[in-house]
Amino acid sequence: MKKRKIAIFGGSFDPPHLGHAAIMKKALETLDIEKLIVVPAYISPFKKGHSAPAELRLKWLKKITAFDPRIEVSDYEIRRGGRSYTYDTVTHFKQFFDTIYLIIGADNLESLHRWHRFDELDRMVEWVVATRSDTPVPERFIRLDIDMPVSSTALREKIDPRWIPEAIRDEVVRYYSETEKIQESN
Repeated sequence: MKKRKIAIFGGSFDPPHLGHAAIMKKALETLDIEKLIVVPAYISPFKKGHSAPAELRLKWLKKITAFDPRIEVSDYEIRRGGRSYTYDTVTHFKQFFDTIYLIIGADNLESLHRWHRFDELDRMVEWVVATRSDTPVPERFIRLDIDMPVSSTALREKIDPRWIPEAIRDEVVRYYSETEKIQESN
């Protein structure tokens, strides 16, 4: 019987940007998987909250992933509510799939050892790292060469439409522009 393989790509996606889309496309080209599951966090354990509400980030992700039926956007962490721990998400999907590739950005490498139940998580997945700037990627990780100079944090600080996927560009620009105006008036 053929082993079932998937990749999980989780994150805040606040907002989703062309770097995220590039990671998804590269993962589908590079990894031997039947499905890529994109999982927006309800609340990241490393953040106080998110600018855009979870349901809106989920909607945006569904719009930008419609190009490939092998991509599934999961509301698993949003339905659970509370802090979103990767260990819990991987444990959930491990019930249905034999091999799980876990895609992270190179910017997560430095804090990876602090992730919830990291040692157990490390035994459950094959790590895939999307490159970012000059961050070295250890040899034990599968490498996705992306290197796009964009981050959700920078986009929240100053929205640049060029980095937002076309399918959601107007909505995202409007949302973050309005959010910025509200913050400035407070």
